[in-house]
Amino acid sequence: MLYQKVGFGSYGPRFHEQSQEHVAGIWSIGWEERTSKEYRWDGMERDEQGIYILQYTLSGKGMIEIDGKSISLEPGQAFFVDVPSEHCYFLPDNSDRWEFIHITLYGDEAAKCWEYIRRTCGTVVTISIEARIIQCLIELYKQVAEQKLLDAYSASAKAYECVMECYRFAKQMDNSDRGISSDVSKALYYMQMHYPQPIVIEDIASAANLSKYYFINKFREQMSITPMQYLTKIRIEKAVQLLRQTNFPIGEIAAKTGYANANYFNKVFKRIVGVSAGRFREGKGTLPIDHIIIR
Repeated sequence: MLYQKVGFGSYGPRFHEQSQEHVAGIWSIGWEERTSKEYRWDGMERDEQGIYILQYTLSGKGMIEIDGKSISLEPGQAFFVDVPSEHCYFLPDNSDRWEFIHITLYGDEAAKCWEYIRRTCGTVVTISIEARIIQCLIELYKQVAEQKLLDAYSASAKAYECVMECYRFAKQMDNSDRGISSDVSKALYYMQMHYPQPIVIEDIASAANLSKYYFINKFREQMSITPMQYLTKIRIEKAVQLLRQTNFPIGEIAAKTGYANANYFNKVFKRIVGVSAGRFREGKGTLPIDHIIIR
């Protein structure tokens, strides 16, 4: 699943009817960028009670103090905490910005899940931006921001889905989620945010704060493909999504996915998918796909 940012914001969906709130519900969800040192949340001083927070760093850097330790939160790192509890997270003095996506849940299943995650994985964990748990969170944020959760029943269902993805992560965390370093995570985030633009390998290496050739080798070691192959994967997956969900002309889809030349876009699309973009849209000659695997 790929994404384009809807915009910064924090939402608290509320409905008149109460559906399965004892199981799981969404208290709030947001995508924020903080630049003020006044940003600080103490888990013992909040008004909310019985809530469970997942916060994932996308760029910049934050800090959490918990269990007598101060832990830096860099891109690709998440924390799981409940309120009330003794923790405090904030924008530290050595960081000028912190961009993150977060969700706050409530309910019995959320409580059980957070306890299990902290017991098996700890409070702070490293998660690839490609992991299902993060993609689920991003997609849910988009749905809430676009007001697509129409009632308490759909909100409870999405909250439960998020809880299940958290369980999946804790129980079946694969090697790719364990082995991605913070600098490669920065590169992944940069490509996912800038794929419509004419970026080159030097841009991606710079986003990771690494020299070009060292970055290429490190990226390939951790992701099993080159950075430019990964960028192609992102662009073609987004093209697949646009071909299915919109009526944009092929040339416009090419431009929206980083290809200035529609003919070249079609050439790459056919090489990866097996048929032209036009034939794919018509559903001719290929099975439905959502994700591209490049090896």
